[in-house]
Amino acid sequence: MLFCIWGLLLLLNSATIGCAERVELFWDIGTLNISRDGYSTWKSMCVNNAVPIPPVHVTQGDVLVLNVRNSLDVPTTVHAHGIYHNYTDYYDGAEMVTECGIPPGENFTYIIDTTTQVGNFWLHSHVQSQLTDGLRTPFIVHEKIKPSTYDEEKLLYFEDWDLRSFDAELAIHSKLNIKDITTAYRMLINGINGNVTQPVAFVPGKRYRVRVVSLLTVMWIKFRMPGHTMQIIDQDGVACNPVEVDGLDMGPGQRFSILVTAHDTTEFNYKYNVTLYANFVNPLPGIIPRYYNGPIEYHQNAPLKHIPDVEDNQLSWSNTLDLQARDGMPLLP
Repeated sequence: MLFCIWGLLLLLNSATIGCAERVELFWDIGTLNISRDGYSTWKSMCVNNAVPIPPVHVTQGDVLVLNVRNSLDVPTTVHAHGIYHNYTDYYDGAEMVTECGIPPGENFTYIIDTTTQVGNFWLHSHVQSQLTDGLRTPFIVHEKIKPSTYDEEKLLYFEDWDLRSFDAELAIHSKLNIKDITTAYRMLINGINGNVTQPVAFVPGKRYRVRVVSLLTVMWIKFRMPGHTMQIIDQDGVACNPVEVDGLDMGPGQRFSILVTAHDTTEFNYKYNVTLYANFVNPLPGIIPRYYNGPIEYHQNAPLKHIPDVEDNQLSWSNTLDLQARDGMPLLP
């Protein structure tokens, strides 16, 4: 009977793959001794002996075939965060919930169908602290036909990064009251040191869909693009009616798409601002919160536009309860 069931499952998967594009990737999961934040060096999780792990892009209806080799000395998994595994929960990647994990030295293939979903998701391990130690990357499911509401897309994703591995940090802080913890988390932007991030290039007059993905595991962020209007059009893979905000207040795992219209001139460059913070630990000047910014570049030689700072409590921030799904489905049944 067991063989009959597995045979049926394989047949169903084969039928699904036969009706869609097959996007096949090969991940050899291991560690790499490297400094990712420009300050500390320790064994980061890596794929194919490299960091950062490249974002994965597919088109709705594609089937992602992710062939994983575990080169660690402990089990590992890959979880597609936000993807519905209807009748395929054995590909969900939750260790000791839907699978036992991939043993050291072994292989496993995840088959992820995107027929019913579109938007911003992410891939990460679901074993112990492997996610926090770097086994994570965005997973973007694009529409089959690009919406006419924007011209181009940009992707910004954020990671909190500590001075040491999560297990080493836990050993130090395990006996402390949470309010006494003085975490030294820094931020990676698009996989690299947040202080040296590459410019976001804008062309005058164009409208952009900016995909903002939080790969955070402990900290929160506040994201703003001063001098530009931000309009939320989806959150966590659900399209919503447009809502204009001054900034995004994002916890671990949250994802937004925003529409941003570029200015009509190359006279000035601008900056986006990101605050890395946590309300569950005491503030410590220079450490919590930390402030980052990255260039929004209209022209390489244009001067930076000075925009006065505004207190957070005078700004409008993203709030899930303010969003209405575009298909009319209520937030709660």
